[in-house]
Amino acid sequence: MRLRTRVIAAVFATATLAAPVTAGADGLPDDGPTITMTVTNNSDAPMIYAGDSNAYGQWVDKPATVIAAHATETISAVATDRRGLGIQVTYTMPGDGQVALMSNNYGTGPANADGTRIDGANRHGYSIASHVETGFPFMKVTYTVAHP
Repeated sequence: MRLRTRVIAAVFATATLAAPVTAGADGLPDDGPTITMTVTNNSDAPMIYAGDSNAYGQWVDKPATVIAAHATETISAVATDRRGLGIQVTYTMPGDGQVALMSNNYGTGPANADGTRIDGANRHGYSIASHVETGFPFMKVTYTVAHP
């Protein structure tokens, strides 16, 4: 009976070690500062990717080209500099609205979403709320875009 228990335990351990590792926000490196942005589009219109800035880091989960209406996407980056990083991702909205999502995760101050805004002629047609959940070195921030 003990031999059977050991064989089952060995098979289970081998299967566990051989399990694939998935990419995504859960697979962020832990050797440098990171930013994980969770973006929820609570509007009735798609958010269309317009550009980004990530001068001091590398993308782990690149910005989606479209965030559908009532959908959520995760964007993440890791710093190439141990002091931190700041990123910006911009999406356009119908009617000449532009959503700028900013995340700043530097060890010299609190992690923040300062600079997050809606620009353009239709900026009053949308609202944005941000909430920093955790700060340096592993920043997590949520953004919710909606019609006011």
